[in-house]
Parts: sequence; structure tokens; C-alpha cells
Amino acid sequence: METSRTRMRARLGAVVATATLTLGGLVATTSPAQAISAPGDLHAVHVATKGVGLSWDRAGEDAYRVRFATNSAMTKGKDTWDVLGNYFEWTHTDANPSRSYPRLTPGKTYYFQVKAITKEDSFRDRSNLSSYSKAIAVKLPTRGYPEIEPVDLKATAGGAEAMYVSWRSRGPGLSYVLRYTTDPSLTVLKWKSVKFDTHGGVVTGLDPSRTYYFRSRAIDSRGKAQSPYSARPGLSAKTSSSAASPRISAISYNIRKASGSPSWSSRRTAVAANITASQPDVLALQEATPLRNGTANNTKQYDDIINLIGNQKYSLVTRRGSSGTKLAYNTERLSVLDTGVEMLYEYGSAERYAVWAIFKDRSSGKTFFAVNTHLEPGSQTDSTNNDVRIRQANEVLDVIEANAGGRPAIILGDMNSSRAAKPTNGQYYAFTGGEFVAPLDNASSNWAAGSEATAEHVLDGAYNSSNGFDRKAHLTAYPLGTNIDYIYTSPGIRVGAWRTRVNLDTSGDFIGTIPSDHNLVQMWLHLP
Repeated sequence: METSRTRMRARLGAVVATATLTLGGLVATTSPAQAISAPGDLHAVHVATKGVGLSWDRAGEDAYRVRFATNSAMTKGKDTWDVLGNYFEWTHTDANPSRSYPRLTPGKTYYFQVKAITKEDSFRDRSNLSSYSKAIAVKLPTRGYPEIEPVDLKATAGGAEAMYVSWRSRGPGLSYVLRYTTDPSLTVLKWKSVKFDTHGGVVTGLDPSRTYYFRSRAIDSRGKAQSPYSARPGLSAKTSSSAASPRISAISYNIRKASGSPSWSSRRTAVAANITASQPDVLALQEATPLRNGTANNTKQYDDIINLIGNQKYSLVTRRGSSGTKLAYNTERLSVLDTGVEMLYEYGSAERYAVWAIFKDRSSGKTFFAVNTHLEPGSQTDSTNNDVRIRQANEVLDVIEANAGGRPAIILGDMNSSRAAKPTNGQYYAFTGGEFVAPLDNASSNWAAGSEATAEHVLDGAYNSSNGFDRKAHLTAYPLGTNIDYIYTSPGIRVGAWRTRVNLDTSGDFIGTIPSDHNLVQMWLHLP
């Protein structure tokens, strides 16, 4: 376990890093762009009735601007989108996923160009390295699948009997069928299949130390195929030979307090369904209050949700007062060795807490520490609120130092601060400066995924973790959404996958009752 002296050095380092980032944002320096030839061999590698997958020769810094138009002169319906790597999919008349624009039209011809640009996070800092390539024309078929085949299939071992799998999403509202086999000849009759409600997940029931082959396709809500299967020979990966560190599922979920609108009585079963679908072992709940508004049998809200998901299986680690910050667990998988509640610095009208527990994994015998918190709300651009959150984050680190006993640790919670916070996302730098790891490395509006990201698979990570009860799910123009809900890990914990759970139709709207003004975030972890 690190000492207080080490922790102080880490915190001072976080302060210095924050100051450097703040100053760096005021001065933008861009090297002069070097002229190179336009990328060659632009062509369509995948074509469906409503989508096109494009590729071209790599050039420059492997960053590009793709231009789209509805006429050969590139003057009508034109739009551009920046991309890293020499592959991009165009499925709507505007490529920005945060906008609701029409799909491409079957039978229509579209035109594309590409040029090399500099690799800068900020759009305004990107410079041209080449001119645009010669335009190509792509005519979409009038018959066939609406979606192009899934690409970028990836698989990693999820233990001796499981595998994490993922691929590029085909958009909201679609499900997928994954075929898998151990037969290298890929004989169709020997495939097994599993259905996923998003672009990946965990395949279970596999054999240890076996190589599996995978192919996937998109389907609609009725099970009708929406794309071809991904290309043969398919992705191959090998399961682990050991079950020494089986996966543990942890979630953080602000379920919204029982008072106010929409009512808890109208949302409670949807919240429970979200949790149950995640099959968590560790449940960090925020705003699970002692209020009784709209609950069953006049129970408290936190008891109501535990009863709904199954009080024979799930239990709170403690019933001590902690406002709405509650930590629960799967009693079939984990046991509790110790637990506690600590009040954090009080600033606003509501008390803030850290609720912690030391768990023992019944499967492996390993122990770990988990702490749930709900930091101060308020403006992310107000320095006072941000300073309060930093102070509370440091107090959470003190709780870990005092009680974890050197065990692997996870921090879960609604931190009320995102990469959009000004001048910086203070709680993020406090926790990561305290030697914790953010699996998505989502500190800022990075064009590319952060270099320190540890999550091997990210499912629906482009959606924000807060939805504000808006019917349209919130997206950004970046690979990762803007999150105020986090799960941090201590070094050495392997993160097999991360998921932001959203239930959407093909227009990107929430289906049915929106459970909460936050989306549930989930992580599958493996202890060292």
C-alpha cells in the first residue's frame, strides 16, 4: 500500500498536471503542414442499401478528412468528417452521430473524396497535408441488406470458459447474432450462436485453452437479418487455460431520487430491469434514498430496488445512514469482510458520503476493496464547485488508504464532473493523480481513444452517461461520450470490457420508460 508521503506526491503531481493542461489550452502551437500527395486508391470496400464503407492508401499522419456530396462536382449536399486510420463508414447524409439526419437512399449515387490532415485533437488546429483525392462515385443497390457487415471484430479471453467479443456498431436499435465454433474448417453445421443486444458482450460456456472462430451479423428487433455475416475466415481467439481470476461485474447507477418527476412508481420496474440485465456482482447506487414516494408497501426506495432485483440474491453492505449513496452486492458471488461509511466535506444542502466494503470472491478466494460515492453537484464551470469535488475526491482516497489494506480497489460513483468541466475535470485528476486508473482514459475531448485506456472492449461508449430524461440519447462527435459517472481501478486490475447501457430504437430514441436521468455504466474486471 502506498504511504501518505507517496500519496501527497501523487496529489501534488495531479495539481501540476492540471495547471499544465489549463495553460496549454491557452496557447496552441501547430507545426507548419507539409504538402504530400493526396491519398490514393480511394474505393468502397463495403456497400449496402443504406451505407458505404470506404478505404484508401495510408498517408501522412494517418489522419484524414472525408468529403461527401450528392453530385460529381462535390457542391450539393456536401459534408465532411475527420477520421483516424484509412477506413470510414458513411451511413447518413450527415456523418455526425449527434445529429438526426436521414439515412442514405437505396439506388442513389453518392460521391466521396479524401485528403490527409494533421492529427490534432481540436478541429480548428488541424491543417491540410494534401489536397483532396479524385472523387469516386458509389451507387447503392436497391435490394439487399440495409447495413454493411460488422467489421473490426475483436476477442479477448474472459477466463477459462468465456470470451469478450466486440465489433463496430451498426447504429442504435439493432441486435446481433454471433456465430462461434472450434472447427477451423468453419463448417456451417458446427457453428453455435448467441444473441447480443449491442455490438458485443461476453460469450460463456466455452472450453479452456481452445481456439474459437467468430462471425457476427446485425438483426432487427424481430430477428430479421440487417447485414451479411462478417467476412470469412472470421476472427479467431483462444480462451484462458486458468480460472484463477474470474470476471467480476461492477456497475455504477444513479437511479434518481424517489421524489420529483417522473415518479418513482413509473420508473422503478425499468430501473430494476436495467440492473437485472447487467447481472452485477457489485452495485454502486446513487440517489437510492430513504424516501417512500411511489414504492411498494411503503418501503424505502433503496429497499424497494433491492426487493425488485431479488433480495434473496442481493443485499446492501450496510444500512448505516449514507443519504442516497448505497453499496450492494451479489451474495451468491461475494461475501463481505468489512464495511464502513464516511461523511465527506459538506458544502451544499445534501450530505455527501463514501460507502465502502472489503469483498471476498467466493470463486477465487481473492479479496478487493470497493467504495461508492456521489460528489457535489452544481456547475462544472464554477471553480468553487470544482474545488469542493476535488476535496471530496481526496477524502475518498483517504478512506481507501485507511481501510483497503493494500488490496486491489475500485472507486464507483456519480462524480458530477466530466471532461467538459472548466478549468479542468478536477475529480478525474485527483483520482488518477492518486494512482487510480480510468479505464476509458476520457479526460478530455480526445479525437482518439486515450493512450492509457485499459478497457479491452467498449460497448456503446459513445453515449453520455447522463441523459436528462431526454428522449433522444445524447451523443458527442467523439469516440467516447461525456461522462459524469465513473469506475476507477487500482493498477493491476484488468478491465475486460466497459458498457454504457442504453435501450434505443433505430432513430436513437429511448424505448419506453426512461429509467433514470443517468445511464447505467458497467465494467467487467479481473483481480490481479
